[in-house]
Amino acid sequence: MLINSLQQTFELLFSSWYVYLLFGMIFGSFLNVVVYRVPNGLSIVSPPSACPKCGYVIKWYDNIPVLSWLFLRGKCRKCKLPISIEYPIIELITGLITVGLFFYFGPSLKLIIYIPLAYTLLCITLVDFKTYSIPYGLNYTLLAIGSIGIIMNLFINDILTINWMYSLLGALTGFGILFLIQLIGKMIYKQDAMGGGDLYLLGFSGLILGPKLIFLAFIFGSFIAVVSYSIPSMINLFKKKKLALELKVSAEKYESKLQLNNIDDEIDLKGLKLQLLYNFNDDTYKTLRDEISELIESEKIKNITVLRLFFRYLAIKDKYDAEEIIKLIDLNNSKLLENIKTVISEDLIGYDSIKDNYELLLFNADQKFKALLTKNKKYLLEELKIISIEKIKKKYSSLKNETDKVDFILSYNRLFQLNGYTAEQKLIFEYAEGFIKNCNSKTAQTILSEMAFVYYKDFYFKESKDTYEKLYKVMKSNPIEINSVKSLYNASLFRIYFYKERLAFGPYLAIGIMLSVLYGEKIIDLYLKMLKNIVV
Repeated sequence: MLINSLQQTFELLFSSWYVYLLFGMIFGSFLNVVVYRVPNGLSIVSPPSACPKCGYVIKWYDNIPVLSWLFLRGKCRKCKLPISIEYPIIELITGLITVGLFFYFGPSLKLIIYIPLAYTLLCITLVDFKTYSIPYGLNYTLLAIGSIGIIMNLFINDILTINWMYSLLGALTGFGILFLIQLIGKMIYKQDAMGGGDLYLLGFSGLILGPKLIFLAFIFGSFIAVVSYSIPSMINLFKKKKLALELKVSAEKYESKLQLNNIDDEIDLKGLKLQLLYNFNDDTYKTLRDEISELIESEKIKNITVLRLFFRYLAIKDKYDAEEIIKLIDLNNSKLLENIKTVISEDLIGYDSIKDNYELLLFNADQKFKALLTKNKKYLLEELKIISIEKIKKKYSSLKNETDKVDFILSYNRLFQLNGYTAEQKLIFEYAEGFIKNCNSKTAQTILSEMAFVYYKDFYFKESKDTYEKLYKVMKSNPIEINSVKSLYNASLFRIYFYKERLAFGPYLAIGIMLSVLYGEKIIDLYLKMLKNIVV
């Protein structure tokens, strides 16, 4: 009786399309706040909305969806600087989506689930396109929506089209599809094929769609992504060697001004160039390999240089020299474990998985070295833990030593960049920017060269280019550091080794999920009828 009364009240209050348009546009204003603040690690509740350029707190009458932007002619009331047209567009799109769902489902309690679902997917689409990451808070919102849908479905028929068992199976299917792709990508490319946020997106959405429709959502999303991605990817394929060559030429220019202080730096740089020339199909890499061999025979080199060369030789498919070089390891050196941990964590192109690098080293080691690796496996594979913004601030402020601060910036820059922690990454970048202003040229080059390549390696090409420009300015009027040259050679190697552009897969999955919600069953029925006609 109570449920019927609720249904009737809902239908009475929400039976006009313009109510949904108005509600959607008002909520669209809130979504603008979410899209801007969540990736920056800011609260969506406070402080009140303000102009991002002058800080003017926006009054309620300047915050009316779409109309205020039109009335103000797209400018801040105080500073008169432009307000992005993105804000009214998102408000209007949110309103239209809400009206569309109303016409599709009617004044039904189903809207309690599907409207929040659409809003969350819209936020994920916008944030992922901007940052190439999906904040976990948005995925947890999907989990909450799915859980509420399951609970409501126990008491009200047809809130979801599936029962709770199929909801759980849908979540497992969503997680399973992308986990399998991640696993295969790791095996083939030695790096993650997609971010963890995509996995949670498809998994949690599976609670609402079930196994059949979540699989269809993945098909839809993948098809749209391939169509959208194929043309720029093909263009980039033709450009990859040209871009790699430009970086190589730039590296050679600065290398000519580089003053190498020891044999290890010389061999280290030659090893990197050896791998690059091999990937360029340049026959001079054979001469370079002979030069390295002569230097190794005439000079004693450090363990860290031996380890890097080992991976370089494996990368050029020279297994014999790789096995020979690893025999030069000094097992009695007190810094050996530290050196191993450093090298297996580095960006040795084609070998960037710490676990895979450890296994390669273990496979090629002699008995004594293998025993040392096995005994210290836990220490060698230990990685940095994800920590909150508050803990980052507390930890950084407690560091007094310049070296410790640099290590902290570089370590967490890489950690957050490659794991999609956008807000945390921005905080680390702010620390780096502030640090560079007051440090010497050597330290500035160390930070900038590392940050530029980490951006490049994660396909943030524009951000990487901007950071390299800052690096060039420092190098122009100061002694050149080996890390700067290595970063440029690494970027060249990466460009020739990989040709893809960064793909934000989340938005395409989000589109696929909504298409499956609205048209999935109809498409499946149509497909089955077509198969039946073919068979008959």
